[in-house]
Amino acid sequence: MSQIDIQELFNKSRLPDGWRLLPVILYTPLGLLLVLLRLLVTLQLWLFASLLPDCDSTRGFLNYGISFAFGIVVKVDNESEFRDKQSRIAVANNVSVLDHFALRRVTKTLTPSTWELPTALSNALGLQKMDMSSKEALIANIKQFLSTSTYSIAVQPEFGTTNSQVALLKFNSWPFSIETSVQPVAIKASRPEFVPVLLTSLASTWWTEVLWFMFVPYTVFTLKYLKIRRNPDHETLVREVEKDIADALGLETSSFTVSDKTEYEKRYLMERILNRTRSSRSSLNSHSIEIQRMVRQVSEVLPFVPHNVILLDLLKTRNVDVTIANILDGIVTYTPEPNAPTQSAVPSASRSQPNSAKDKTLDSLVTSSFQKRKAKMIKDARERLSLYESYKDGTL
Repeated sequence: MSQIDIQELFNKSRLPDGWRLLPVILYTPLGLLLVLLRLLVTLQLWLFASLLPDCDSTRGFLNYGISFAFGIVVKVDNESEFRDKQSRIAVANNVSVLDHFALRRVTKTLTPSTWELPTALSNALGLQKMDMSSKEALIANIKQFLSTSTYSIAVQPEFGTTNSQVALLKFNSWPFSIETSVQPVAIKASRPEFVPVLLTSLASTWWTEVLWFMFVPYTVFTLKYLKIRRNPDHETLVREVEKDIADALGLETSSFTVSDKTEYEKRYLMERILNRTRSSRSSLNSHSIEIQRMVRQVSEVLPFVPHNVILLDLLKTRNVDVTIANILDGIVTYTPEPNAPTQSAVPSASRSQPNSAKDKTLDSLVTSSFQKRKAKMIKDARERLSLYESYKDGTL
């Protein structure tokens, strides 16, 4: 067992990079139509399974319908051993969320599940509802099922998918304690080269995996039966079967378990969240710097306008020229900012109070003076704006 980095076992993206993404983009309209059509077919199959009686003909019809709905083609490798009915347990590697259907089509096995589905549909999918609350309860359920049914059971002791390019996840040993003999099955899956969409990606949900099955034209599963392995010591048996399947697929075995994969997925998702947060903060900082630069530009033309007034309007317009025009046209109201503090023209309360006539006269003079100053500032601002626009246009 060689040293393997866990990140080598998984694809972070199911889509290719560079020019190889172009065929996927061109295929997308057809792919989306296929998804809609196949979703409609899946709904019809669900209705048929709920309404029709559970019998072999119903299961056969549903089986072929599901093949179309998910675009699955299943075949047996030419160099495969024969399916030995003496072994009621088939052990396979895990390549996708729909392996159980491929195994059902060829090996006539069912995979333990907790899903509540119509019996006919569950059987056609290759699933068998069982109590999976604990390892002991599941083992007891499987043994009881084997004693009362003609179907065999398929287990995938990796309990998690990999990219099927480097190594398998370490097999769990408890499925090998059910019986002393098992038949290994090596599963490969491929998709057409003109739509190079990978089967799995890290931290992907089961329903997105199913939708990608519906998106691509088809997915080919190739199953290869291996020789039956017998050993009363299930700890030894699991390692023998693990090695047989890895060799058949041209892969290595690893010490990483499905728990290691779960932890790696958590770290990967956390890194993605942190990267997005950093990117958002960087974008926010850049945005803040740009707004402050625009505020300074407006202030150069209109120095008597308070900065907070300019900032509020710029947040709406995102344009220096529009904000300046809004201020000069009176759309934006404000109180001019004085260049320097001025002395009050009105005597303080400690002095003798003037009569009301003098107060009114003084207020009128102050107001008139303020209006003249404001008109002069607006005139100066318009002249600065004219110079600013000439500078921008390069005519100055």
